[in-house]
Amino acid sequence: MPHDVSWDEYNAHQWGREPRRSLAMALDAAERPSDRDPVAIDLGCGEGVEVTALLADGWVVHAVDGEDAALDRLVARTETPVAERLHAVRADFTAPPDLPAADLVHSSYALPYCPPAAFDALWAAVRGALRPGGVLSCQLFGPHDDAFGDPEMTFHSADQVRDLLAGLEIVHWAEEDGEGGSYTGPRHWHVFHVVARRPV
Repeated sequence: MPHDVSWDEYNAHQWGREPRRSLAMALDAAERPSDRDPVAIDLGCGEGVEVTALLADGWVVHAVDGEDAALDRLVARTETPVAERLHAVRADFTAPPDLPAADLVHSSYALPYCPPAAFDALWAAVRGALRPGGVLSCQLFGPHDDAFGDPEMTFHSADQVRDLLAGLEIVHWAEEDGEGGSYTGPRHWHVFHVVARRPV
């Protein structure tokens, strides 16, 4: 995200789009427990498009974001009794929150915006939150991305992403390296789209 564009402006623009395909793939890979409501974490949830979809599907959702305004709008539009399953958490990636045990951890185009000095702690929190059989769905940015070199962002090579996923079963892996559109206009994307499962 260019530094002259506010996250609040971007988040508000996201409402009304369809949930990311990565969420659908994660839900297909996830096993819903039979004795309790399934639990999901959405890291960097923004306006809450995927959070709203998860709530509608019966999940308990911990929606984590650093932007108060987006979380406030998400809470305001979530009606009772669905709201009882929503836990809005204000936290940025520089100090990852204590995450609950989860059957699904979803993070849509958000993890790369964690500063490099804080990324290892955030990733450890994500891995630690996954229950046995839990599914992780996320995007990580590679070195060919237009944003590469931004000191406030974290980038990984393909080998580094595979190292991050060591011990997980890779359900879906796709590397996108090419021109595309974005909120601010044309850009070159280098993105690793990943869905992975913690073994039971």
